[in-house]
Amino acid sequence: MKENKYFKIDEFKCKCGKCELPKNVPSDELVDLLCEIREHFNAPLSINSAYRCPSHNAKVGGAKNSQHTIGSAVDFVVKGVKTADLHKHILEKYGDRALGIAIKHNYNDAYKGFVHLDTRGKKARWTYS
Repeated sequence: MKENKYFKIDEFKCKCGKCELPKNVPSDELVDLLCEIREHFNAPLSINSAYRCPSHNAKVGGAKNSQHTIGSAVDFVVKGVKTADLHKHILEKYGDRALGIAIKHNYNDAYKGFVHLDTRGKKARWTYS
């Protein structure tokens, strides 16, 4: 993992606790994006989900071809920032780039839910229901 002052490699590991991260996961591009977002908000960024082995991805109901299974995706929140505001910032700053960007709202708490960001190499946008 690219050296940085905010994230540790363990934050990107599969939550199954049994597998290893693939080589070159997370990518430098993904780490750079997360560092930029963290610095913009000047607040800790919490990764809910990053790499998922195929078994764990299936267990949590992830898409069969999920970017999480190749280690190019993260679902995250920023402490003290509403999920919709985080999503809006990412779309405004990176919306023209070949990234996957999505939001999962929590209509009971504006600070919960998450934003999905991935470095798939093509533009994709969606909202989780």
